[in-house]
Amino acid sequence: MIAAIGSPVHGVPSPAADADPHAAILDAARAGRHTEAAAAAAACEGEALRTHGPASAQALHWLEVRADLARLAGDPARSCELWMAVADSRLRRQQTTDDPDVEGAVDRAHHQWEQVRDMARARRLAPPLVQLRRRVPGRQRGALKLLQHRLEQLQHHR
Repeated sequence: MIAAIGSPVHGVPSPAADADPHAAILDAARAGRHTEAAAAAAACEGEALRTHGPASAQALHWLEVRADLARLAGDPARSCELWMAVADSRLRRQQTTDDPDVEGAVDRAHHQWEQVRDMARARRLAPPLVQLRRRVPGRQRGALKLLQHRLEQLQHHR
């Protein structure tokens, strides 16, 4: 449950209650309170969206925080989805495919996808990730081939 802006989420300050909630959010995640951390980050993202707009650096930052929190929570599929959203957002902001922030987002999405153990979910995530990897090959040689190889393996293990 996401608390309203200005109210704490089980002890995690919201954007209005604390000028920089990063430490409290990270503390909650490290303590295993992943739902609380994610809710606080989502509240911060919502505030950034309302205040600065969907294409803003502030909103993008909180999307990245949410992607990393999903990783910390042990949810690689969600982390992959969010990192793909980060990459898409950066590309829509006219950042180039060789921009280190774009490449980093795609690399993180790819890495998280490789951690997904639910084969059906990995298969669902693969097409948009392959499409993104084709646009943003990254600096790691052969990343697209590795992705396609694992997808082929997943297709054979239905």
